[in-house]
Amino acid sequence: MFAIEINDIKKEIADRVLFEIPHVTANRGERIGIVGRNGLGKTTLLEIMAGVTTPDQGFVTRNGTAGYLPQILPEDAKLSGGEKTRKAVQRILAEQPNLLFADEPTSNLDVDSVKHLERQWKRYAGTLFVISHDRMFLDAICTTIWELDQAQITVYPGNYSAYETQKVRERESAEAGYERYQTKKRQLEDAKSHHEKTAHGLRTPNKRFTAKEIRSAKPGKGVQEKKQHKAVKAIEQRIDRLDKVDKPYQQKAIKITLPESSQMKQGNTVIRANKLSAQAGKRTLFSDVTFSLKSGGKIALIGKNASGKTTFLRQIMNANEAITRGDKVKIGYFDQQLKQVDLTKTLWENIKEVSIHDDQMNRDCLGSLQFVPDDLPKSTTVLSGGERVKLALAMILLSDANVLILDEPTNYLDINAMKALEELIAGYSGTVLFVSHDRTFVRRVATHILALENGEITLFEGSYADWENSKKTSISRGEEDNLLIEMEMSAIAAKLMEPRLTASEKAELEQRYQEIVAKRK
Repeated sequence: MFAIEINDIKKEIADRVLFEIPHVTANRGERIGIVGRNGLGKTTLLEIMAGVTTPDQGFVTRNGTAGYLPQILPEDAKLSGGEKTRKAVQRILAEQPNLLFADEPTSNLDVDSVKHLERQWKRYAGTLFVISHDRMFLDAICTTIWELDQAQITVYPGNYSAYETQKVRERESAEAGYERYQTKKRQLEDAKSHHEKTAHGLRTPNKRFTAKEIRSAKPGKGVQEKKQHKAVKAIEQRIDRLDKVDKPYQQKAIKITLPESSQMKQGNTVIRANKLSAQAGKRTLFSDVTFSLKSGGKIALIGKNASGKTTFLRQIMNANEAITRGDKVKIGYFDQQLKQVDLTKTLWENIKEVSIHDDQMNRDCLGSLQFVPDDLPKSTTVLSGGERVKLALAMILLSDANVLILDEPTNYLDINAMKALEELIAGYSGTVLFVSHDRTFVRRVATHILALENGEITLFEGSYADWENSKKTSISRGEEDNLLIEMEMSAIAAKLMEPRLTASEKAELEQRYQEIVAKRK
């Protein structure tokens, strides 16, 4: 029996059809990730499946109880976003629903909390439907991916990586199909051109011939010319009958290069911290932090929720006396308030206001973030939250700033937009310091890691994968040290049981035992 069955559902907003799905099912125990660009109706579809919203037509059959975790949770001044999410997850799991529907459950969670959620939902025995932009999370828990695109659902078996692999194959197949179409069309057009030239040659007399020779040749040439025109007509019909194949869209790589006047020499120090400290009330967030960041680096600031990451970024922005900036440093700052977006202007006017690049680069950058030409004259007041985030990021990337500080730039972005931002940052010639809990984004972008842990900030020169491996190595060494300590404690305990020990030997062994216990603690 199916866990859920969708039959002929349709949903419209204003004059636009969000989706029209004839039939799709999910089996019991499946864990399904729903993916697709912002604005296509993923949340609406999830709400319809959960029974929170009704479709304009059609129906959904659910076999069992349903639990729904919305993206926007009720306000609670006592709890942070991450705490609210964790509390809501525990409440729903305690209800033990047969079907669980979750909308962006990882958006307010730090990495450790996301990993904990992965472990919980792997043990969940019911059927799970989740919308998430966290690709590693989808990889860890999903058994199936539903892609919402062009108002339809396409089902892909496997996790997100398997889905991406299949999409690559589809794109390669589409490109091969386009090439076959173009090759066949060129062949027919060349044949058509040949027959047209032959017909033209028959119609135009050779200047060396006399008038009598031309008159005597006309009847035969006329028949041949008609044959050529008939062949041209037949080829035109064959061209018309070809199944037209559109060229698959391919995003071109964009490199945003700062002008020489804004460039800093590779390896120069852009930001230096010397004994930087900060508190939240009576709680010390970090203290005596010392490091320097070099130009051209892409540095990820990572740490748990409420560890002080945003406070640290504001210390840099507010020119704390423990922070020194390079002489040519000009900072561009992105936060969730999107203060740089002027809501009285159009999208294009906002870009032109700050960009130091030509119009082609401006359009390329906007295009990579999924804006189309029709979006350029739009008032920013009609843009969605995700679209305003993308506009704010484009404005910062195209400005004259040579050091970008980005606080959670991946929130509210769909996966395609995050991939585009990864490419833009990789092709940006300045320095980028950013905070993101999205592990895939950090893994693909960061060249250095600033880790905020236990009140300390440590600069690691290497990628996120290298940093994770170093953590595993240190944990392994710690486990090895613990094993050696346990062995020594066991050996001392055995010696203490020996009856021939003198009082001084026993006292010495007991003192050593207490030293090892203290070391283990």
